Amino acid sequence: MASDTLPTVWPADPHTLAKHRILSNYLKAWMPILANSRNVPDGKPPEILFIDGFAGPGVYEGGEDGSPVIALKTALDHSRSFSVPVSFLFIEQDDERFARLVSALEGLKPRIEESPNVRLLPPYHGDCGRKLNELLDTYKAQRRDFGPALVFLDQFGYSKVPMDLIGRIMSQPRCEVFAYMNWNRLNPYFTDETKWPTITRAFGSEAWKSCLSFKGGRRDEEFLKSYSEQLRTAGKSDYVWHFAMCGEGDQLLYWLFFCTNNLLGLKEMKKAMFSVDESGGFRFSDGNDPNQLSFFKGATQEWLAEHLHKKFSETTQTIAAIRVYVLTETPCYKFKEALALLEDAQRIRVVGAPANRKKKSFADEGMSIAFVRGPAKQIGFFDFD
Repeated sequence: MASDTLPTVWPADPHTLAKHRILSNYLKAWMPILANSRNVPDGKPPEILFIDGFAGPGVYEGGEDGSPVIALKTALDHSRSFSVPVSFLFIEQDDERFARLVSALEGLKPRIEESPNVRLLPPYHGDCGRKLNELLDTYKAQRRDFGPALVFLDQFGYSKVPMDLIGRIMSQPRCEVFAYMNWNRLNPYFTDETKWPTITRAFGSEAWKSCLSFKGGRRDEEFLKSYSEQLRTAGKSDYVWHFAMCGEGDQLLYWLFFCTNNLLGLKEMKKAMFSVDESGGFRFSDGNDPNQLSFFKGATQEWLAEHLHKKFSETTQTIAAIRVYVLTETPCYKFKEALALLEDAQRIRVVGAPANRKKKSFADEGMSIAFVRGPAKQIGFFDFD
């Protein structure tokens, strides 16, 4: 959602385009996983919801698609047919932007009516929080699960998405939230006591005030850590991952936070984030020098091999435990190539392998990995620990 100072339709900056690339790539995986899932209660396919809570006008000044159109086209153009359609709900409060949104959706109406993948719900003209709470109340009264759902909460600032709303959504089965937090707007208000109630509402408690004693980059680091923990506790999210957007001079502008209770969802979102930042640092900066990027290896499999060996030195871990650790505690989502590098370097030993196992194969979940001292052979050149 744009600020009141912006026109009805505004230019799409590089950060917005990067954000939309993450959203589109995640939806490409998320939609068919849920729509074609065989694990459904009572054999009845569930309603699958995608909700864009701050939908905007649906188009940018240069003709680029807005998030509602991107989401719809992802389903319409998907290479797979879904066994149940994805229901789309778009919410926009601004009068003129809502009118433009309706017009943008009207242009897709013939394709939507012909597609088995899409069910377009009537767009809602009004407040996002009010509409989502009403929906949650309705589902509760009808004793229905709200999920599976992905709720995209792309607010402009920091105060329109209270923590208790995220918690209500994430308390429902198979729900995920992809939310925006504008640090560039929030940070200047830390010393303005008139803004403290809205910051507390967004944060979910007054614990954010511990960040007041910090300055500069240390303050955003502390807030990021505290807010992520709030999303896990008050926001009812088992797994939280973030992506940072930076501007000129590498100044932090805002974060995108992904909340899920499903490891597969976390894996697919990391894949989507890697599509924007191949280093695994999960940050986009329009101040980056492309000539310098080649010198930054980032979260490669070589780095992961060194990291895993240091983390699990002289212990034995199951393949399943390593997979969970990689997904939840490192930027990576793949890890078997890293294990292969360690086996080549004689720094791990496979335990409980089947007789016909091929070297550097880690498909058998029954195996364990013993991390041994091994030869002092350096695999990677970067250590970010």
